Amino acid sequence: MDDHIVSCLQEAQDDLERGKTLPPFLLVEDQTLTLTSGTHTVAIPTGFIRESDETRIRFFPPNSSVPVFLERKLYIDAVMANLHASTDSDATVEPVAPAVYVLRKSTIDFITTADQNYTLYWDYYKAADVLSSGSTENAWLADKSARMWLVGEAGLRIAQSLRDANAATVFQKLRDAGRAATFGEQIAAETASGPFRMGANL
Repeated sequence: MDDHIVSCLQEAQDDLERGKTLPPFLLVEDQTLTLTSGTHTVAIPTGFIRESDETRIRFFPPNSSVPVFLERKLYIDAVMANLHASTDSDATVEPVAPAVYVLRKSTIDFITTADQNYTLYWDYYKAADVLSSGSTENAWLADKSARMWLVGEAGLRIAQSLRDANAATVFQKLRDAGRAATFGEQIAAETASGPFRMGANL
């Protein structure tokens, strides 16, 4: 059943990485993007799932350690706000520093043309390496709690396909325990500095 087990692990990983809440070990921080002078798009990196909720794309002006955060917008809003309509068909938009961005299917579009080369930074969730019959570990299996979650999810699929009710019960408990442990650690880390208070950081 090796091939079936690997297939179920792959399916389970794919489903879990489409979840509304993603585990923290999938978050990669301070990754770089290069926006080249005279262009306005950058390719979305392989494995991208979605941006971090806690920060946005940013760059550091020369001789400054304070980042400039770009604003994420809907495409139509970004275009309307930055490429103003003109009755002159030959009008062009002067290159400027990036201020907004739009996540498209395969690119990040900064709408306005860059006036110079920019190194941009961002944090995003990246899919773990796909398990195969020749691999023994990836980010899911390297994390103790997530390993229980993934194996429980994959095992439940196998048990259900075999119509093994006892095994299904065991794997369901393993899955639920792994999921609870994964997010329990995340919640504990977030609340380590004390309870949340509405408006405390405004």
